[in-house]
Formats: sequence, structure tokens, C-alpha cells
Amino acid sequence: MGNSFGCSASGERLVSAARDGDLVEAKMLLNCNPCLAKYSTFGGLNSPLHFASAKGHNEIVALLLENGADVNSRNYSGQTALMQACRYGHWEVAQTLLLFRCNVMRADYLSGRTALHFAAMNGHVRCIRLVVADFVPSAPYEA
Repeated sequence: MGNSFGCSASGERLVSAARDGDLVEAKMLLNCNPCLAKYSTFGGLNSPLHFASAKGHNEIVALLLENGADVNSRNYSGQTALMQACRYGHWEVAQTLLLFRCNVMRADYLSGRTALHFAAMNGHVRCIRLVVADFVPSAPYEA
């Protein structure tokens, strides 16, 4: 389990790079094997996208998404990368995930919380604004 591409050692290196913010290592690994962007740790605990989002490594988040990471993938508790970014107040990451059309309505398996709940619980106003702006379609400007 963990990786269907037969390269768990490289996948774990990408997880470490995503968690630690090592953009050079992440680029090198993805240049060698872009499929690693879809890697998840053993048992689906977390993906590189989840780790990078939780730590606020926006450039790595963008790199993973550009290489085919699933913007709506869930970790072991059903949380998406957007939930992780909003939980820790990484609004730049939340913005990147929204630009890649993540689903703001997904709720986690344990508590039923959405990204908006995580942002609000932790007082991350910028994340709240981004998620609400994405959820509520803008009304056309009328003069």
C-alpha cells in the first residue's frame, strides 16, 4: 500500500522534501518521476501535498499540483490539503489550492468540519475570506 508506482523510497524522500520545504529536492524528484506527486505515505496517512500545505510551503504545493497531485485528495482522517492550510493559517497555500479548483465543501471524516470550520476555529481571517469568496459567487457589478 502507500504507493502504487513501486518507488516508495523516492516517495518518502518527496514527503520529507514537502514537509521540510526543500524545493530543490522536490523538483529533482518530480523531474525524475512526475508520478510521485500522487504518492501517499503507507496506509494513506498523508501525501506530500498535505504535508506541504500544513507547513505553508506554497512553492512546493504549486509544484505538486502542476505535476498532477490530486487537489482534493484526503488523508487518513478525510482532510484535504485546503483543510490543512486553513487549519494552520497558510492563506497563500489556500489561495493556490483554490486556483487549482479544490472543493471547499468537503468535510473530514472525524468531525464533519470543512476548511471554513478549521479557519474559523483558529481565527485565520485571511483563510476565511478566501474560502467564503470562493464559495459565494460574485454578483455582477451594477452601476
